Amino acid sequence: MTGAGPGWLPPAGVLAALLAAPGAAHAQAATMVPLCFTDFPPYVSADLPDGGSLGALARRAFTAAGLTVQTIKAPWARAYTMARNGECLLMAVWRNDERDALLRYSLPVARMQLGFFVRAERGTEPLAADAQVAVERGAYLPAELAGGSYRLHPVVDRRPALQLLKLGRVDAVFSERASFEYLLARDAMTELRWLPPAVELKTTYMALSKHHPHADAWLELLNREIRLSVKN
Repeated sequence: MTGAGPGWLPPAGVLAALLAAPGAAHAQAATMVPLCFTDFPPYVSADLPDGGSLGALARRAFTAAGLTVQTIKAPWARAYTMARNGECLLMAVWRNDERDALLRYSLPVARMQLGFFVRAERGTEPLAADAQVAVERGAYLPAELAGGSYRLHPVVDRRPALQLLKLGRVDAVFSERASFEYLLARDAMTELRWLPPAVELKTTYMALSKHHPHADAWLELLNREIRLSVKN
């Protein structure tokens, strides 16, 4: 198409019309964008007024193009399966070889810090080699934890981990920084704090199935909104 450079997009109404063109049934599917909301505040949560920072970004991207957003509240495992099967868009995912074979990604939407939380009165020295660390069962663990000498204490989610640390039953909790600090702030809990530096930084993306029929158009809309957010 003449004049359509890499950053070009048709006007919002034209894009919606193009997606909807094949017929009424297809139009409804094409103009309804299902977003999988996992419980990962402040980034993503159906329980937050704006859906979290990434939920709000995705909504802006699609509503500006005249598309309707469908909110699907799901735990991570179900949300990932749905995205892999082309049933929804994931709003916060880290890349690995398995996912790269199945998903297409937006531009980066966040750079998350993974590391340790400790009791506030503790010093800034590194954890002991045999420290007992609470970790969320099934969550990603970097090599330092997975293959190290730390004594890992699996928990269902971050809430019991928080309580274990508060009571002194573990030496640290391994978590993503902003999401754990969100829990601490929400509960006005000052007894726990981040222990710098981060163990690992994870670049975060939005993603959907490689085989989704609207992958190109939807990712272009997301990427346009991401560029605007970075610019502003």
